[in-house]
Amino acid sequence: MNHPRVLVYCPLSPVGTRIYDRTYQSIMALHWYAPLDIVWGRQDMEKHPGDYGGKHNLMEKYRQARRLALYGGYDALLTVESDMIVPRLTLERLTRLEADIAYGLYSSRHMNHPWLAFSEIDDNFVGETFSNDPELCKSVWGSAVETFGIGMGCTLIWRHVLERIDFRCPDMAVANDWFLALDAKEAGFRQVHDCGVVCGHIDNSLPDPKIYWPLPDGGCREEAWDKSHQLSLEVMRINSGSV
Repeated sequence: MNHPRVLVYCPLSPVGTRIYDRTYQSIMALHWYAPLDIVWGRQDMEKHPGDYGGKHNLMEKYRQARRLALYGGYDALLTVESDMIVPRLTLERLTRLEADIAYGLYSSRHMNHPWLAFSEIDDNFVGETFSNDPELCKSVWGSAVETFGIGMGCTLIWRHVLERIDFRCPDMAVANDWFLALDAKEAGFRQVHDCGVVCGHIDNSLPDPKIYWPLPDGGCREEAWDKSHQLSLEVMRINSGSV
């Protein structure tokens, strides 16, 4: 059986070249049937002032990931952001879905920490999270459900989507994940969340850093986390490129 060639891409923070220990460990523990190429998107791009700077920097990293996936002949791109903890069987589950874009499930770091899985989105960057309907969340927990995104924390994008859609971020109000979801919706691509690929979302805000984990009712579980648990890619001698 031929398995898809998947490029795993982890964009690092614009500040430094560090990655959280549990994120790194979860990426390196991903199970697949062939050697995985993993690229760490280091900070080597022009900085831009203000809030838009971070969003622009992240967009450029994802554009780099898209080029690497297309020019490298990969069948799909898996993005795992540097504050995520992903399950070992993420690739097995996401690649089996009948989806053009497949998402793992994780909670927002922001107010009330809802699921980043939306049943509707619009051009005004307004969406309806599944967390607004606890009974719906319970009914889809552990299974796959069609959504409209949002998020790039744990996202599998197939090649035919990358060929049609580039990453963009023309409005500083939101990041490029919103525009990917909107563009995919406009193009008629099917977006699906696997609510069995449950991911942790690290929030390093002081004085009480936490990891947020989705719960079956649409809420989240908070896990205490030690902010000192970071790894330096320079110390580990991991350079931008395949490992």
